[in-house]
Amino acid sequence: MLEKINKVKYFGLFKDFEWNSNAPNFSQYNIVYGWNYSGKTTLSRIFRCVELKDLHKDFQNAEFELTEDKNKKIRHDSLDNSSYQFRIFNTDFVEDNLHWDSQEAEPIFILGKKDIELEKQIKSIEQEISDLENKKRSEEERNLNEGLEARLTDKARDLDRIKPPYDKRRLRNNLEKIKSDPENYWLSEETVHGLRETLGASSKDKLSEIPRKTLLQNKPAEIEGILDRTMLSPTIERLESNPELNAWVRKGLDLHKGKEKCEFCGNPLPENLLKEYEKHFSEEYESLMEDLNTSIQDLKKYKISISLPNVERLHPQLEIQYKDTMAKLEQCENEYNESIDNLMGLLRDKINNPFKKLSERMIRFDGDCIDKNSKQLNDIFRKHNSISDNFKNEQEKALEKLELHYACEFNQENEYFDTLKRLEGLKQLRAQTSEDIEKKRGEISKIESQLSDIAKAADKINQHLKNMFGREHIKIETVGKDKFKILRDGFDAKNLSSGEKTAIAFSYFLTRLEDKETDISKAIVFIDDPISSLDFNHLYNTFAVIQTELIGCHQLFVSTHNHEFFNLIKEWFKRVKDHKEKCRFYLNERVTKNGAEASDIRKLPSLLLDFKSEYHFLFSKIKAFTDNPNTDYENLYQLPNIVRRFLEAFIGFKYSAGLDELQKIIDKESDCIKVKMFVQEFSHQRDFIRSLRFSDTNECKTVVDIVLKSVESKDSEHYKTLENVYHNASR
Repeated sequence: MLEKINKVKYFGLFKDFEWNSNAPNFSQYNIVYGWNYSGKTTLSRIFRCVELKDLHKDFQNAEFELTEDKNKKIRHDSLDNSSYQFRIFNTDFVEDNLHWDSQEAEPIFILGKKDIELEKQIKSIEQEISDLENKKRSEEERNLNEGLEARLTDKARDLDRIKPPYDKRRLRNNLEKIKSDPENYWLSEETVHGLRETLGASSKDKLSEIPRKTLLQNKPAEIEGILDRTMLSPTIERLESNPELNAWVRKGLDLHKGKEKCEFCGNPLPENLLKEYEKHFSEEYESLMEDLNTSIQDLKKYKISISLPNVERLHPQLEIQYKDTMAKLEQCENEYNESIDNLMGLLRDKINNPFKKLSERMIRFDGDCIDKNSKQLNDIFRKHNSISDNFKNEQEKALEKLELHYACEFNQENEYFDTLKRLEGLKQLRAQTSEDIEKKRGEISKIESQLSDIAKAADKINQHLKNMFGREHIKIETVGKDKFKILRDGFDAKNLSSGEKTAIAFSYFLTRLEDKETDISKAIVFIDDPISSLDFNHLYNTFAVIQTELIGCHQLFVSTHNHEFFNLIKEWFKRVKDHKEKCRFYLNERVTKNGAEASDIRKLPSLLLDFKSEYHFLFSKIKAFTDNPNTDYENLYQLPNIVRRFLEAFIGFKYSAGLDELQKIIDKESDCIKVKMFVQEFSHQRDFIRSLRFSDTNECKTVVDIVLKSVESKDSEHYKTLENVYHNASR
């Protein structure tokens, strides 16, 4: 026997539920009463997880723990740990076990989850057979073939314009060549352009390679040495410090050799003047000047000017590479020649400043750049010459590459190989259609043999329906082995109400409790609102069916929001022998915990247990608040809804009116507006923020006082009776 629910987390409104220590453990017969959306169906779903040994599809992260007798635990991760058979009736059971066959013209349905799944399998296989027999398959094959042939013809026609003759047979052969790795034959747009140019071109003359002459490897070091040299012989300081004067005197010395008068002023030359100048301009000086001038002349020889053939002289497939390399070489040539010019300028500076070291201003060269690009150009010229030597062969190679590229392109555009596979599959499928159909029919026969013979239970289901409706209003009739149709008063029922559907599903559920897979004496049965959507008359009949059929189960749980049905179950339980030991009564409430809505289960209040009227219970909650306004927040949260339901009941039986005529009991307009705002705004959840907002305690006290004083003023005798009921229950 299940004793209690220890805890539940992340399961709908049961966000962080723990068993109330004041609530008694479950017994053989248990009833759970609660208003709509308080969590009763969610509670039944927890039980159904144990029955199905699987977590509910909407709460895969749920956690819970139940305790059976002998302290045995059933957890969300050990659902097969129960010693008992769980059988749960709720909306999920209805959805799983009542399936309408939408393909039937009449209201045909299938009962039972197992048979529903098997019937779905049969329908699926029948559809497969239909698909196999459908002529569209041959049409698809024909359409694929015709479409592919047309596209092959169009592509071959395009290629024929490039290099005739070309037909789709040749295209097919090329497609076969690239079959193993189609993408390997894809070419860039530039490559395709070059190959097409090759096909349309005529042979071209061969080209000579260009010389690769640059500055000798040791020449820069030699020049750097000259720039580093200075004079060791005696010098004239004023000339050494003035390069222009030094140059002027050097030229004047040559003009005055062997002369006695100055050519500039005509005066006699001072004695020993020329000798002093000759010492200054020594052999070492002359040698340096000679080396500097020689180096300048040598550098002029190393300047380069490479003459390159026009790009049109090359074969088209080499044009792009040639243009790119030629541009690089020209840039290298310009930079190289500029370096030569700069170095010659530096040597001239040295001539004007022979007494200074200028090696730190040495110009560096990048001759490798010229060598590298010259080599690449010569490689291109060699390829060009090779093409010229084998021009016909090169054209054939170009055509072969283009053909394979266009075959690759055709496959990409038309999914050629995938289409071939599809066609092959269709051919095989067509060849095996007859054999496959027979296999599928054999599968259907095997599945049909697994269908339960539920037709035998039809009489029992109809008997339950008769008991629930009080007459043969709704009746099921077998259609084949596993299907039923519904008759209402002898005619096809095509528009069943939700109550009628629930009644059919519940009747089937009761019949299931008698099948060979269920031992009701070992079963834990949970019935969640079986009278949902049924009218008042059928409520008593349904109660009678439950009392008759389920009295012998090992453990029974019934949950309901219907107060009349609750009273019927409650009074039945009270009549059970040793009911104080065997029967338990609980209240399922929607409360607020830690600022969020949650579901809670506690012992049923004595007022609901001892009296039949919910009206008395509502009054007691309101009266209890007036006696103790500092009540806990859970009760405060429910108070607007409680006041609303109480007023609806009082105004209804007193004036046969609703809340829209609240002024019938509250005379003062401002008080009437205040009460209306209270019950309308706070008893309905309009948004998430509202659901977390509590009414102010003083505001609640004011409204409750207005309501109670108004009821007392309109019917003092009735009010005194309500107070007596409240005080008697509070003792």
